[in-house]
Amino acid sequence: MLIAKVDKIVSLRQAQGLNQKGLSEKAGLPVNAIFRIETGAYTRTHSLRAKAIADALGCSVDEIFTPELKTK
Repeated sequence: MLIAKVDKIVSLRQAQGLNQKGLSEKAGLPVNAIFRIETGAYTRTHSLRAKAIADALGCSVDEIFTPELKTK
């Protein structure tokens, strides 16, 4: 699971003139998923969803998500 860099996602989305609905359509994800990621309601994001968002924004997953730290 990955942790979103919310400010970076929002910044890239806005720079491309996309609203949350536009990003969701481009990424092939439900608009509520984008909303929840951007508002922090989802603290962890699956790698497939993260890849879809990164591809839609034209960036790497590492630019907008960070790996979740594993705790023992």
